[in-house]
Amino acid sequence: MKTKIRNCVIRHIETMVPSKIVNNMDLDFEDKVKRKIIKATGIQNRHVLQEDQSLIEMYVETGLNTLKTLNWDNNSVDGVIVVTQTPEYIFPVNSCIIQGDLNLSKNCFAYDIPLGCSGYIYGLFNAMSNIAASNGEIKRVLLFAGDAVSKFSYSKNQKNTFLFGDAISCTAIEYDIGATEIPFVLKTDGREYDNIIVFDGGLKNKINNESFDEYIDVEGDLNLKTCILMKGAKVFNFTVDNVPNIVEETLSYAKINKNEITNFLFHQANKFMVDFLSNKIGVQDKSPINIEKFGNTSCASIPLLITDFKPSTKNNMLVGFGVGMSMGTCIVDLEDTTFNHSIYQGSL
Repeated sequence: MKTKIRNCVIRHIETMVPSKIVNNMDLDFEDKVKRKIIKATGIQNRHVLQEDQSLIEMYVETGLNTLKTLNWDNNSVDGVIVVTQTPEYIFPVNSCIIQGDLNLSKNCFAYDIPLGCSGYIYGLFNAMSNIAASNGEIKRVLLFAGDAVSKFSYSKNQKNTFLFGDAISCTAIEYDIGATEIPFVLKTDGREYDNIIVFDGGLKNKINNESFDEYIDVEGDLNLKTCILMKGAKVFNFTVDNVPNIVEETLSYAKINKNEITNFLFHQANKFMVDFLSNKIGVQDKSPINIEKFGNTSCASIPLLITDFKPSTKNNMLVGFGVGMSMGTCIVDLEDTTFNHSIYQGSL
C-alpha cells in the first residue's frame, strides 16, 4: 500500500526509558557466549522495566512533558493512539487509561494498535490519516509507542535475553495546511507470522500449567510458551530480502533520489542487521545506530533513535520491519520538531 498524506506535521517527540540498566556482560552465561552475542548484536546495555514500575505512568509522564513543551491545553488534543504489544491489561486499552490520566477532553478519541517493530510507522500513518481525512476538524493527536518486551524474554534463552530493552515515546502531530506531503509505503506478509511469536496467553492457547514448563524451541534454546520465540535465520532472510526493496520503492514513489535523503532511521533490531541493510542499500554513512545503549526496544526504537540523534533536517526516511511480518516506511521533515529524552525514576 502506498499513499501520501498532506497537512500534517510532527511538532515534538518525547522518549523515556526505565532507570534500571542491565549490562549484558552481567548475565548468567559463560563469558565466551556473552562476548560473542554482544559482538554480533552490538547490545552492551539495556534499560528494563522494574516490577514496581508501570508503562502507563511512563506514558502519562511523557504526555505531560509534551503538553508542557508545546504549551498545548489538555482540551486541545483530539485523539490518543497507543502502539504497543505489551498493554497494561487485556482490556481496557492503554489509550483510554492515558486519556483519563492526562485529563484530556471527553471528546477525544482513543484507540490502541497492537504492532511491534513496524508499529511507529503505522502509528504515524493512523494519526496523520485521522487528521488529514477530517480536513482540519481533528487538529492535534498524541501518538504513544512503546513496549516492555524484556518481560517476555526468557532469562535462560541465549538468543533473546540479550536483545530486548524497554522504552516508550510520545509524538505530537498537528494539522498544518502548509506542511510537506508525507509518503508512506506499508507492507505485510502474514504467511510468516510465526517467525516471531509468543505461543500462550491469547485465545488460541490460553495460559495453563504447561505454559511455564521449560522446553527446547526450534532454535535449540531453552524457552517458555509465555515468552518470545524468534526464528533468527528466517527473520534475517525476510528482512534482507524485503527491506531494501521497500526502501527503493519508497524512493521511487516519493520521486526522490537516495542522495536527497538526509538520514535513514532504521528500526534498531540489532547492529549486524542494521549494518547489513545500510551497506546493502549503500547508505551506511546516513544510518545512525544507538542499539548499544538501549537494545531492541520494539516500536519505540525509531523515536528513541530520533531523540538520541536529533536529526533536525528535511527528508528523513523511517524504516520499520519485524514481527508480523510487517514493514513500513515514510519520509518526514523534522527540521521544526523539538525532541526530549528522559529516564523514568518513578514507581507505583
